[in-house]
Amino acid sequence: MSVLRSKIALFAATVGLAAGTVALATPASADVISGYASNGCHSQICLSYNGEGEGAWWTSNAPEWTDLAGQTFGVGYYISNPYNGYGRPVKNAAAWVCNGGSRDIYVYVNSKAYGWGAYDVVYPGQGGDLQVTRNNEASYSTTPYS
Repeated sequence: MSVLRSKIALFAATVGLAAGTVALATPASADVISGYASNGCHSQICLSYNGEGEGAWWTSNAPEWTDLAGQTFGVGYYISNPYNGYGRPVKNAAAWVCNGGSRDIYVYVNSKAYGWGAYDVVYPGQGGDLQVTRNNEASYSTTPYS
């Protein structure tokens, strides 16, 4: 193999390795929760233990919660199963989200300390079952982090 071919092969391998590294550094995966929320969530964020907003709820008006550890579900707002999940930890247990505020909400897989990660975004007045972060959410923010 000639010196030129060796250099071209080395260059191609380096470019391939660099492309693989860039692929690992791309923004986290995301999904948009775009269902209409007609369920009575009057807080910045409402999370429920069950899908479709059923079961116990956790709500907050804070613009950001960097780690949901230690938070527990309270009584839900729907008549059907409002105690299902009551007292259970919120972190990694929510199935549904609603945005009753005026800013977009980003629900993240990781807490801030672990770099936020993949997320679901919920626009104001929207709600629905979590997709990327269903039973795997750790924080939320009105600020998009990548």
